[in-house]
Amino acid sequence: MTLTFHIGLFLVVVKTASVPDFEMKGIRKDVFGVFHDPDSGVEVKVDRYTLTSASGVEVQVISYGACVSAIVVPDKSGKKDHVTLGFDDMKGYLENAYQGSSIGRCANRIGKGKLVVEGQQYTLTINNNGNHLHGGTRGWDKHVWESHVSEESVVFSRLSSDGEEGYPGAVLAQVKYSLDAAGGLGIDFEAMTTRATPINMTNHCFFNLAGHAAGQGGLLEHLVRVNADRFTPVGQDLIPTGELASVRGTAYDLRSPTTFGEALPRAPGNGFDHNFCLQFKHRGELELAACFLHTPTGRGLEVYTTEPGVQIYTGNFLPKEANKMVGRNGTSYTYQGAFCCEPQNFPDAVNQRNFPSAICCPGKPYKHSMMYKFFVQK
Repeated sequence: MTLTFHIGLFLVVVKTASVPDFEMKGIRKDVFGVFHDPDSGVEVKVDRYTLTSASGVEVQVISYGACVSAIVVPDKSGKKDHVTLGFDDMKGYLENAYQGSSIGRCANRIGKGKLVVEGQQYTLTINNNGNHLHGGTRGWDKHVWESHVSEESVVFSRLSSDGEEGYPGAVLAQVKYSLDAAGGLGIDFEAMTTRATPINMTNHCFFNLAGHAAGQGGLLEHLVRVNADRFTPVGQDLIPTGELASVRGTAYDLRSPTTFGEALPRAPGNGFDHNFCLQFKHRGELELAACFLHTPTGRGLEVYTTEPGVQIYTGNFLPKEANKMVGRNGTSYTYQGAFCCEPQNFPDAVNQRNFPSAICCPGKPYKHSMMYKFFVQK
C-alpha cells in the first residue's frame, strides 16, 4: 500500500506494508469500530493493533486519535489487569476526550488562543475557559489516522491542513508505537511542516497501576518521583505566569519518593495539573522524567522523554459523580481515579520568551521520543 500526501509544493509518498486481519510480526490487527467523519460525512473503519511482549505486557492501539486504548500489565503475583482507563467501543472515545490519545498540533494550553509566528498573529480555536487546549475543538486526537505495520512497530500518520484549528502551515505527522521484550512501550513522534508553526506532541494515557477500576483509593497509594527541580507556576486559568520557580519548599517538590496520598493535600486545589521542568543533562536524548510505583501490586512505571518538561495531572477534571464516565467493563471512572504523565514542551511556550521554543520550521522536522517502561517489584 502507498500513501500519498501533498504538503504545499511537496509530494510525499510513504510506502507501507499491506497488513491482513491476523497476526503479523507479533502484531495482531482487527477492526475496533467505525467512525462517522464529520468532515467527509462518510464512515471510516477504525483499526486496532495488539502488541505483546515476552514479559507479559500487552498493548492495544487504535487508529482513532493514534490512541493507546489498552495496556495490560501483570502484578507481583502474576495477575494481569488493565492499568489505563479505556473503553470497550467507539462510543466511549467519542464521548470522552483525550483518553490515551496522541495530542497535537500543540499539547497543553495556549493563553487566549493567541500567538505570533514570524511577525504574524494567529488566533486559534478556543475550547477551554477562554484558552486553546490540546490542539483545539477537533485536535489530532479526534481524527482517524492512516495506519500500517513497519517491521515490529505500528505507525500512524495524518495530514493536518493549513489553517486547521487556526494553525499556520500544513503538517504531516507520524506516531510510531514499539513494544520491546521487557515491556517498554516506545512512542516516537515526528512532524514536518510547510510553514513555521507550533508543534508539541505527547501521549495522554490515564494510568492507575492498581488497576483501571481502583479509583482514587488506588491512586493515593502510588509512590511518585519526578526528576525536576523547577516548575512553571500558573494563574487561575492554568496558563503559566512565565516564571521558572524552584520546587524546593513547595508542594511540587517530588524529587524524593512520596505517595500521591501525601502530596495531593498539599497541592493547591488538592491536585496536580502542572508542568515540571526536567533536570536533563542533554536535551534530545531519552532520559528518565518520572517514576511511579503501586506498592501493594508491585506494578511500576518509568517515563522517559527527550522533551524538557512533563505535565503531571491527577484527574482533577474527571467527573465526581458515579456513572458520568463509564469505561471498560462498565467501570465508573471518577475524580482522581487516574494520573497522567505527559512529556512535552512547556505550556504556552509560544507566548513565553524564556521557555524552550515550540516552533517547527520547514526543513527542520519535529521529533519527540518517549517511553512508558513497566516493571514489577516483588
